[in-house]
Amino acid sequence: MTQAPERPSRPGVLERATMILDAFEDAPGPLGLDEIAEITELPRTTVFRLLSTLKELGWVHHDRRGYAPGRRLTPHGGDSEHLDIRAAASVALNELQLATDAVVHLSVLDGPIVHYLDKVGGARATTIPSRVGGRIIATDSVSGLAMLAVLTPEKVDALVGHLDRTPGGLESVHHELAAVRRRKGIAILDGLPGTGISSMATAVPGPRGQRPLAAISVVRRGHLPLPVVGPLLLAAARTTSRTLYPDWAPPKRTTALRLA
Repeated sequence: MTQAPERPSRPGVLERATMILDAFEDAPGPLGLDEIAEITELPRTTVFRLLSTLKELGWVHHDRRGYAPGRRLTPHGGDSEHLDIRAAASVALNELQLATDAVVHLSVLDGPIVHYLDKVGGARATTIPSRVGGRIIATDSVSGLAMLAVLTPEKVDALVGHLDRTPGGLESVHHELAAVRRRKGIAILDGLPGTGISSMATAVPGPRGQRPLAAISVVRRGHLPLPVVGPLLLAAARTTSRTLYPDWAPPKRTTALRLA
């Protein structure tokens, strides 16, 4: 008796849900329903039904822009604002990485902590020990110092005044922040002892004097020349801000950059 050929097994619910979540892995921003169906090759009705369940459980976030990873997938409950910043900075980060041949980060300030949202490094990515989702004390990083330098001294004290991390305490922090402001908002660490890693960062300005939206940093082993990298870094921050707020143009800093 001839046996009927076995039909390929249909992916179970768990497998299909996993396929949907995997669709967000390399997405530069929110995805539409049709895009997810195309990526997963699942029926549109199936995708919609599973997305609805995943949304209710917190695995997927949905708003007018589309679907994106939810609070269960994003470190520390990331929200739609962070997705907006990542999407707005995407082109600027890649162009900055190509122009500097360094590793480029995007981060935000979460209280006294810097939270890394993105890392672009090409072939150099593995040479820098950082990761998306990583967190570091603000006063321990150029990204944190760049964002703190935008705030008033009172806000800085409220955020990091309780930390006992910096030799010289708050006085030393404010001294460094003053140097950042003299460099037109650029924080610098030139040659970290033991690693030779240099880094440079500036804040992404918020509209009309609001707190900084994020920070963009450039990191590599070896020297980073301020006159060369500084203008590229500032341009990337302005581009990101303009993309998020097209009706507001952040001020362009034309004064020559100098070490302080």
